[in-house]
Amino acid sequence: MEDMWIMDSGCSRHMTGHRKWFSSLNPVSTKEYIRFGDNGQGKVLGVGSVSLSAKLSLREVAFVRNLGFNLVFVSQLLDEGFEVRFKKGVCCVLDAEETLVCSLLPFGQVFRVDLTFVSGPARCLIASPSADIWNQVEFNGPNLRIAQVESREGLSMPPLSSWQDGCCFSHSCVSGYDLLSG
Repeated sequence: MEDMWIMDSGCSRHMTGHRKWFSSLNPVSTKEYIRFGDNGQGKVLGVGSVSLSAKLSLREVAFVRNLGFNLVFVSQLLDEGFEVRFKKGVCCVLDAEETLVCSLLPFGQVFRVDLTFVSGPARCLIASPSADIWNQVEFNGPNLRIAQVESREGLSMPPLSSWQDGCCFSHSCVSGYDLLSG
């Protein structure tokens, strides 16, 4: 779990128990403790900045003794000007220009930050309106490349009509089409 960041809506701030993530870290002078889900607690040793990608830097991240997880707090992302969007099995974080900053992948009952993701504009896949099969395909990494080849070669998928910038659960996109993050 040391190398995985989990999206959390119930914690009090971004936090980690691993010093290696910090690009800057300042010790705290107050005695602040974080209570864990198992009723244990950890002392906040410092607060600093963590860069998860070129486009996603977290500020005010607590360095917490004995914390075994790395947590990204949804509310804090919103306060920092990011937009967080959830839709059945998909989560994405966008900046103020609606550029896709990071995607999150399902991990059990939570979402984990995809640290292999290269940021860029969110994209919609547009096929002919009768091509309902596109709406049944889950697009992540290799699945997208396979679908592109199948479409180009006229195999099991109908042809793609265009790529469109924007996150598919925004108002700028035709409803019913699936989000592509890459």
